[in-house]
Amino acid sequence: MTIQEAVEKWSDYYDVPEDLIYAMIEVESSNQTYAMRYERHYKWLYHEKSIASKKGVPYYTELVQQKTSWGLMQVMGAVAREQGFDGRYIAELCNPELGVKYGVKYLRKLYDRYGSWQDAISAYNQGSPRKNNEKYQNQGYVDKVLNARSDVNERSE
Repeated sequence: MTIQEAVEKWSDYYDVPEDLIYAMIEVESSNQTYAMRYERHYKWLYHEKSIASKKGVPYYTELVQQKTSWGLMQVMGAVAREQGFDGRYIAELCNPELGVKYGVKYLRKLYDRYGSWQDAISAYNQGSPRKNNEKYQNQGYVDKVLNARSDVNERSE
């Protein structure tokens, strides 16, 4: 499945604007399908011991996978597990169909929780839409995504 096909499929399924998905992909991975980044200090894990046992992988392998962001949308492994990803190796999120699915599913969950796309964008990056003086603590990130979204729209006109 191509990136475009994955975006179209999961945009429709989760009712998330395509231009926002493309913007997130641009900002998160610069459109690099196999992008990954280990986040040593990431501490929000999801049943890593029981999943490692169930999947027949060493505990440390599951731990590292959950602390790594994967694929086009740089979905954290723990987030993918929490959202129902059941593959043996979380690196499968580098497959555009899977990575976009779990990234968009999580983005939609955040939108449903907070009620605005800007809050969802902020939370996707920092866990919740924390603000100081009316600006997000990660305002630079939110602005990058919104600017990339504008660029996507300009290219499609």
